Amino acid sequence: MAGAEQAVVGIANLPIRDGVDPPVASRRELRDLAVLLALPAMWVDLNPADIAAGLLDALFGMFRLSSGYVRFDGPAAGPALECWRPRGSRIPRELETVIAATPTREQGVMTTAVAAPDGNDHVRVISMSPSFPGENGIVVVGSAKTDFPTDFELHLLRTAVGQAAISIHSALRLAAERSARVAAEAALQRRNAFLASFADDLAGPLTLLAERAAQAHHLAVELPAPSATNAAAIEPIAAPSGTDASLEGNQSPASPARLTRREAEVLGLLAQGLSNKEIAAVLWLSDRTIERHITGLYRKIGVERRTEATAFALRHGLVDSGEHEL
Repeated sequence: MAGAEQAVVGIANLPIRDGVDPPVASRRELRDLAVLLALPAMWVDLNPADIAAGLLDALFGMFRLSSGYVRFDGPAAGPALECWRPRGSRIPRELETVIAATPTREQGVMTTAVAAPDGNDHVRVISMSPSFPGENGIVVVGSAKTDFPTDFELHLLRTAVGQAAISIHSALRLAAERSARVAAEAALQRRNAFLASFADDLAGPLTLLAERAAQAHHLAVELPAPSATNAAAIEPIAAPSGTDASLEGNQSPASPARLTRREAEVLGLLAQGLSNKEIAAVLWLSDRTIERHITGLYRKIGVERRTEATAFALRHGLVDSGEHEL
């Protein structure tokens, strides 16, 4: 690389170009600055790759460059954004050496003279690193103008690179938020589909349960309550041998008078062929409570099976034999 020179330059007074009226030059440069400041609004809906390409297009239109290269490193281990002008299969040759010596933020801006592609002249090449926090990369541009860059052109170049870095950072953040939102919506749709499928699976059993509960309630409403006269008229049944004589009231264990009202209701429903779950639904009790009532009334009337309990209920008038389901 021929005669390399390095300079870190800052913002100075607006330059006065040969043959250009100073007020005209000032207006033109202020117009260029206004255009650069408006770039984020123009890039707001673009993806990061298009923003990087748009940066080069803006620089070429503003500075009449001969070549340019832009690279913004991606977040974490993601791919870098990379583009160059003139377009082609490879990076412009006069920029390759400068790109290999990427400046750091501490070095600022590097201005280097390199041989032109035709070998007959030199190209002034500027390289810089984006100054936006968290953004790494390099911007390299070349121009055949011998005074490139002027102080104000360098200021415009820095402004353009900073605007691009901010816009790319915002685009990447919005893309990440959009991706997270899409993933959350997909998870919500999967959950809703599962709940809908689960509800469909339960629809049949719930309908059947409601029908059986309604039938059991209808049977309970029609079931006549045992009167005191009928209970007194029932002849006592001899207690089986070995029965504890300490039973309350010294009554026979096979006497319906020994049953509580709830046990009599359970026995009547049991004798009509209802299952434990159906009896529980009719009486609004738990399955475990019904089981305890059945165990207690079995003991009191001295039976061990549902058929024996049903026969007892029919024999003692706790249920109408015409309503018993075989």
